[in-house]
Amino acid sequence: MKASETTLRNLLEGGKQFQIPLFQRPYSWKKDNWETLWEDLMSLYNDEVQDFYFLGPIVTQATLGTADGVSLFFVIDGQQRLTTLTIILAALRNHLKEINSQIADELYELYLINKFKKDNDFYKVLPTQDDREIYKSIIQNKQDIGIERGGKIFEAYQFFYDRLRNPDIDGEISFDYAKFKIILLERLMLVNITSDDKDNPYLIFESLNNKGQELTQADLVRNYIFMQLPPDRQEDLYREEWLPLQEQFKNNACQKGYVEQLTNAFWFHLRKDGKSINQKEVYKKIKEQFDKSEIGVQHELKSLIKSAKYYQRFNFKNQENIPKLNCYFQRFLRLDFTTCQIFLLNVYQEFEQKKLSLEDFEKILQYLESYFVRRWLAGVPTRSLGNVFNKLYNQVKANNPHDLVSGLREVLLSFTGNQVWSDDDSFRHGIINQAVYTKTSNDRVKLFLERIEESLSGKELVNFQNLSIEHIMPQNLTEDWQIMLEENYDSIHKKWLHTLGNLTLTGYNSELSNRSFEEKLSQIGNFSNITLNKYYLQKQVEIWNEEAIKNRAEYLANIAVKVWSR
Repeated sequence: MKASETTLRNLLEGGKQFQIPLFQRPYSWKKDNWETLWEDLMSLYNDEVQDFYFLGPIVTQATLGTADGVSLFFVIDGQQRLTTLTIILAALRNHLKEINSQIADELYELYLINKFKKDNDFYKVLPTQDDREIYKSIIQNKQDIGIERGGKIFEAYQFFYDRLRNPDIDGEISFDYAKFKIILLERLMLVNITSDDKDNPYLIFESLNNKGQELTQADLVRNYIFMQLPPDRQEDLYREEWLPLQEQFKNNACQKGYVEQLTNAFWFHLRKDGKSINQKEVYKKIKEQFDKSEIGVQHELKSLIKSAKYYQRFNFKNQENIPKLNCYFQRFLRLDFTTCQIFLLNVYQEFEQKKLSLEDFEKILQYLESYFVRRWLAGVPTRSLGNVFNKLYNQVKANNPHDLVSGLREVLLSFTGNQVWSDDDSFRHGIINQAVYTKTSNDRVKLFLERIEESLSGKELVNFQNLSIEHIMPQNLTEDWQIMLEENYDSIHKKWLHTLGNLTLTGYNSELSNRSFEEKLSQIGNFSNITLNKYYLQKQVEIWNEEAIKNRAEYLANIAVKVWSR
């Protein structure tokens, strides 16, 4: 690496381009940064500072150019100040167009553009893709209708343009723009540190940027991958593959949450082949995978993006176009059963490659739903599920390489201990005895009751959105309820209140509240279109006590073992 002091004039003169690489963040300086820089410039203008003013380093990497192209330099460090300085030059040029066109043209042709080049080579500084179009419009002073006039780059331009129009210089009738131009070009001192094309720019970037705002795992993955790609493929692959994926995640997850979701998608991709990986090591492991790849960086990237697209279908509404599959994916989200997606990445690929029929895919999803619901209600701890689904695809293929459906069932049935696929007896026992209703599991319990309702009502679909969970025996016992439950009412209430036998679906939740059983029965049994609630009339239930709750739980259990069969 070579270091030398230089001025902005020397840095920008000649057929050069300083390109901000993909691994850099978009322009992020704020008003306090701009104000500090402007005050420094005014100190020079007012001769409060003599000679040169040191602005800091610009670290670049020289890359091989073409005979008819520009000398290209990647900006590894210092992109914020370099971009800001050219924005000031553009603001000065645009302000001077009508005052002093000669200086305006000089600034434009010598320090902002490469006059005889075309396309991207036309610009002395080329920001990252996120900032590029607005920056180009500022340099060319174009008010393009299709370009959104916003973002930090535009805000910076507006800030300096306003300062140049109204410089607020004490004791002066007019501002000396020629003097200000000389200050910008000749009195700001930079240290230009240049590495050659044999150095790894990303390793330099990492060593220079181990302070400040921490890069996310997704940032690190993107940065590393694109620095491993051939320079002539970086732009196309970013625009065609990475950027659309990133925008899809932004649109489907909240702005702040999309990075976490994208990182999770990468994590699941790494685990789908049987590896147990800590989420904090996503970048490290992807780096290792790409470094050791036998298929090449571009193929690894396409594989990673494919997994991320499958992940979107599993996790975001309206991303899966096949209604039956989407129904299962949404159920798994409501159950908080996302670890199975590690296994499903492989399954979906087989389905997309026509190796698996839709019918077989549905059967696999049925088994997975049964596996989770049975374990949940049987009270089996979930901590082992990550390890189960890391290895499951390889186990299934080893067990039955030609039949994924049968192979999955056989492997799940073979599990014991904390990995067990709970049997009918354990499942029944949990349905009858487990207190399942909590604030955090509310929707999971509602889904259980919805699935029971669907099995009873057949093709007559109920709008579940308008329904909520109702405790038949209420959460707060009135005197009438205490009399019905008899002398052990307190212990009965504590044991059975939140069990499935005491829970149902209704649209009258707020109206029913703590009413007596007779009043609830008249509403739920007589005026409900929910088949689940016909039970009370069919069984001629007249009293709601411990025995009645257990009887209804057994009724639900008999249905559940068929809905979630093994």
